[in-house]
Amino acid sequence: MLDKEKVQAIIKKNPFSQLLGLELLDVSEGYAKGRIPMKKEFGNIYGGMHGGCAYALADTVAGIAAATYGNYVTTIDGKMNYLLPVKDTAYVYCEAKVVRQGGTIGVYQAQITDDGGKLLDTADFTYYRMDAEIV
Repeated sequence: MLDKEKVQAIIKKNPFSQLLGLELLDVSEGYAKGRIPMKKEFGNIYGGMHGGCAYALADTVAGIAAATYGNYVTTIDGKMNYLLPVKDTAYVYCEAKVVRQGGTIGVYQAQITDDGGKLLDTADFTYYRMDAEIV
């Protein structure tokens, strides 16, 4: 399993995670929790976070959860349910956990919440676990 320090190093090397301002809050095998600031640059014309940004957060954090088993992963499929607008919050949180991790295919669920813990979005992702180990 990857420890928090190794995951932090991966985030630091990932330009997109840096662009999002991703902060890793917790990680364990098959689980990750992170947050990003609610920046005006992430906004849509309705005053909330653009759905693509919320999706990117969920995919990134769920991908981290999938990578905790020690191998690089790539997204096969993802589905997002936009339940409520992401707005009126300083940070946007994402928590992702394993549903099932097989030999090469893993299924993960993610939830996006606001500062108050209100559920805003849910997502399901499928990842392919590559042969390359994370060192």
